[in-house]
Amino acid sequence: MNDDEKFWRPAPSVRRDYADARFGQIHYRIAQPEKPSKTPLICFHMSPSSGRIYGQLLSEMGKDRIAIAPDTPGFGDSNAPAEPPEIEDYAAAMGDLLDALDIGEVDVMGYHTGSKIALELALQRPAQVRRCILVSAPIYTEEELSRQRRDYSGREPDDAGKFLQASWDGQSNWKSKDATSLYLHREIAESLRAGDALPWGHRAAFNYLHAENLPKASQPITILCPKDDLYEQTLRATEYLNNGQVVEMPDWAGHGMLDTHTEEVAEILRSIFDSDEAASAPGDGKPTPDQKAGTDIGFTKRFINGPSGQLHLRLIEPEDATAIPFFCLHSSPNSGRIYEAILQTLGKERAVVAVDTPGFGESEAPAEPPEIEDYARAIIHVIEALGYGQVDLMGYHTGSETCVEVARQRPDLIRKIVMNSAPIFSDEELEEFRGLYSPPSFSDDGSHLVKRWLNMIPFYGPTVPRNILLRNYAEGLRGGPISHWGHRAAFNYPMLKRMGEIDQEMLIINLDDDLTEQTKRAEGNFKNGRIHTIKTYGHAWFDVITDDAAQILRDFLDA
Repeated sequence: MNDDEKFWRPAPSVRRDYADARFGQIHYRIAQPEKPSKTPLICFHMSPSSGRIYGQLLSEMGKDRIAIAPDTPGFGDSNAPAEPPEIEDYAAAMGDLLDALDIGEVDVMGYHTGSKIALELALQRPAQVRRCILVSAPIYTEEELSRQRRDYSGREPDDAGKFLQASWDGQSNWKSKDATSLYLHREIAESLRAGDALPWGHRAAFNYLHAENLPKASQPITILCPKDDLYEQTLRATEYLNNGQVVEMPDWAGHGMLDTHTEEVAEILRSIFDSDEAASAPGDGKPTPDQKAGTDIGFTKRFINGPSGQLHLRLIEPEDATAIPFFCLHSSPNSGRIYEAILQTLGKERAVVAVDTPGFGESEAPAEPPEIEDYARAIIHVIEALGYGQVDLMGYHTGSETCVEVARQRPDLIRKIVMNSAPIFSDEELEEFRGLYSPPSFSDDGSHLVKRWLNMIPFYGPTVPRNILLRNYAEGLRGGPISHWGHRAAFNYPMLKRMGEIDQEMLIINLDDDLTEQTKRAEGNFKNGRIHTIKTYGHAWFDVITDDAAQILRDFLDA
């Protein structure tokens, strides 16, 4: 395992889970020792990003205390509000999380937008929040605030990929010299996952003024001021603190310090959180805002322990379901997120499960590159863990191969199989594709992002909304240095031979995508089933013609 892979993986001792809050599920990372000896710590990320930025720090701080980093609602894997929230709403949701985890007294840390969430939580719950560390706490002039609102209002995805280049250029201006291009790649991947909610964090942050709220806090507040894009504005915060200090960090230039200087940051945090400094007597907390609606996604997300670590899945189980459960396996490099429309539609009548393949989405990767046989064993583990006696399977590209292998290993578990494309390659194609889908490189100028976007456009076509394309694109980026593992496994699998070895009835959907010709080769090479050709739709057909797609699946599954 190289250094890039170690950087990309979940940090040692950090686990992930969900809790229910006012906008739906909150996804969080947590590290905790067997016997915590210090006050718990909760950390809030900048916008647009996710709690992933705290992974290494949680592992370090979790050696002597519970350390938590949630994804802000609408970011990462936390459910989004139905409409743009304010900082007060974000903070109230984080209070819900503390209640759900039964955490009493707590220390808080926030980074940029997260610093405002941390401060507001301290104001809403003064008797519960003990100390605050804020990474940057900008005091804006009217001119600066106007410019920030203009510059961070969001960018629409364009077919030329200019929005990606602009994102890369903007973030690279403030990257720490010690942080690699892979760090930027990760941050852009995490930010793009927010989709339409991407500008909501900045919008809320610009509506919440530190100049008005810092003086109200009774807790000791330490503001860390690295030399980043908010350096000058954060220095102005000194005069607004009743009980605290601004610590200049001119040598810590730019973002990425939580990954590149983890132990040094942890030492700073311990020196502050573990001191004997006393807070002022807490007053009454600010009223918690009225609860607003969350986006109704129609399914839940959860983790189960798998053969190589945590496995992430999306799941819906209607109470009156009579049909056999339906498992959906995604293409590479992607995640179960591509099946959300199917979950919401078919999930009205049957249990539907979409699993993130190990190493993709939020599922933990094995130590070494897996084969299709390994992916199949992970899916079998999920089926058994959920207690299903028999299921139907659907796969997409690499997922189609995994379906075949699951049926080969455990024919007793599988009744019917749907394949979105059948990856049947010639020797010449395999040689070509192994070169095209080799280990990725991460350019210093961000050109690799634009190249990947341009490569995807032809296989989605003009009918696919660009927010759907962007969703799939962002999920694909999250594989990072191991994003080629799914393709590698697919190219090693003897698909034509294995298809002929199973007896389950199969429906093969031949889409207008990059495997149209390869899928035609399935004709006459499987025992039971048929090929259904769709000429005008390629990737994301589930999202574009959802009702038609669901009916095609029902007609096959319920026959």
